[in-house]
Amino acid sequence: MKIINFGLSLLVFATACQQTGKKQSDHVQMGSDTTSATATVAENGTYQYLKNGDTISLTIAIDGDKVHGDLNYIWKEKDRNIGHIDGVLKDSILLADYTFSSEGQQSIRQVAFKFGKNRVVEGYGAMEDKGDKMSFVAPDKLVYDQKFVLEKLRQ
Repeated sequence: MKIINFGLSLLVFATACQQTGKKQSDHVQMGSDTTSATATVAENGTYQYLKNGDTISLTIAIDGDKVHGDLNYIWKEKDRNIGHIDGVLKDSILLADYTFSSEGQQSIRQVAFKFGKNRVVEGYGAMEDKGDKMSFVAPDKLVYDQKFVLEKLRQ
């Protein structure tokens, strides 16, 4: 009976040690991602996603914390959105108004992009109509989906 209790205790202890090791490993990885995201800065130039006939192109010029440029979504077999952005860059996040044309109609909606090393990812979240444009309900709670990563083009 003592052997079974000792063996069971050893098994529980070993499992607990492995779980602690995993948590530390995940924490280290998350910490290194956070550090690299904080250390990177947006740069003037063009960032592009190109896959399966779909294209997203963001060309920006940065002046202090102000950013302006062009943003185009060209989807295979869907409508394209061609437009211009004007916004503010803070802590590697660009929050901008996107004025674009689609099917002959001009619209304005808010967009957000998080910059990393030679790449940028668009932020998504709930939006509401604020008269003349669609705006994020909570810009500080956006999700930056890795589905469409725009890579910086060399010039």
